[in-house]
Order: sequence, then C-alpha cells, then structure tokens
Amino acid sequence: LALAVLGAMGCGNSRLEDRYFLQKVKLGQGSFGTVWRGVDKQDHGVVAIKQLDKALMPRRKVNREDVAREIEIMQFCQHVNILRLLNTYEDAQSIYLALEYCDGGDFGDKLKERSMDLTEPEASGWMRDIIAAIHALHLRSICHCDVKPENFMVSGVTQTLKLADFGLAVMLPQGKALVERCGTPSFMAPEQHRLPASGGFGFPVDMWAAGVTMFMLLN
Repeated sequence: LALAVLGAMGCGNSRLEDRYFLQKVKLGQGSFGTVWRGVDKQDHGVVAIKQLDKALMPRRKVNREDVAREIEIMQFCQHVNILRLLNTYEDAQSIYLALEYCDGGDFGDKLKERSMDLTEPEASGWMRDIIAAIHALHLRSICHCDVKPENFMVSGVTQTLKLADFGLAVMLPQGKALVERCGTPSFMAPEQHRLPASGGFGFPVDMWAAGVTMFMLLN
C-alpha cells in the first residue's frame, strides 16, 4: 500500500525541484519534519512544502505505511475546510508533501493573538468551519483523532479554517472501536483517558475535541 500510494502521488521518477522552487522560509517545525514555503514554477502560486526526514521517522515510530495512510486520507477528503494535498515527492533523504498554502498561519497562534477581543460572531463562524471539516471526515468513515486549534490553518481574507495534520487519522468502519491511546491529552475525550477500561473510542472523540476548542474560543 505504501509504495502504491506514494507512487501514485508522484513519489517516483519526478522531482520536487522540477515543479516547485523551495524557498528557505520555514513555516513550521514538527518532531520529524519541517514545513517550508515554496513557489509553483507553473503558475507562480505559493505552496507549503512539508519535508519528512526519513532518518528521523523510525525514532518517532513512524513508517512509510503511516505516511501513505496520511496521504491517502488527504486525497480522499476534498473539502473547503480541509487542507488540500497537491503533490508528493521523494528523494534519498526525505518525503515531500506539497500542500495548499494558508497565509494566516495556524489557528492556535491566531487564538493567542485574539483571545482578549474575540467576538461571538467570529467564534461562531470558526466553529462552523471546524464542525464542517469533522463532518466531511466522518461521512467518509475517517476519525481525525487530534482535533485542536494548532491543527487548523487560517486561509485568506475570509479567515477560513482548514483542518490539517492527518498523522493520527484513521479509517474506522462503523461499529469498530480504536483501542490505542493517541491525541493531545487536554483535547482527549473521557473514553480515551479511561483506556483500556472504556473498551475503546470512535468518532465522538473528534466532537469532544471540537467542544474543548469552542470553550477556548468563548472564555
């Protein structure tokens, strides 16, 4: 699956530099990857390039199958409130994901900037975006498992929120439950904290995390 998905998305003979100019402007930093600003050589549009360091992946217990699952889920979920995956590439050191660029940065930073003067209509609009993204995933039997402000990007003058970072997202057939604890503790639902006694968790945990986010918006 990993080779098939990565190959289908461009992780084959094509090279990142053939399509994109990678600017050394860092947009974000993760545990085994960096997000850079890039420019599409075809239409000169700005993109975000997520560079995954293959040498660091095993230390973070991440393998090619995990990356393939993230790519597959992003391909599957085309929605205005979900960050768009444009292409993927691979060389000897890294896997690259070319992503839609959001000029407003991550929503977590936006909340810190606006926490004292945030209006209820603004909070309501952002919650509509968050719920729309979760609804789009759940319609496709996908549980995100890590909904939080830092995993939404802010786009354009409309300040539209787009859900990103699908590293923990999974395809979850109806009636099945997840039994391994994952996510960000302060956004995790009670059934996640009570594992294994709770017997597992599913789609409702994304809505719980959205509720925690709403509480942050209004307080």
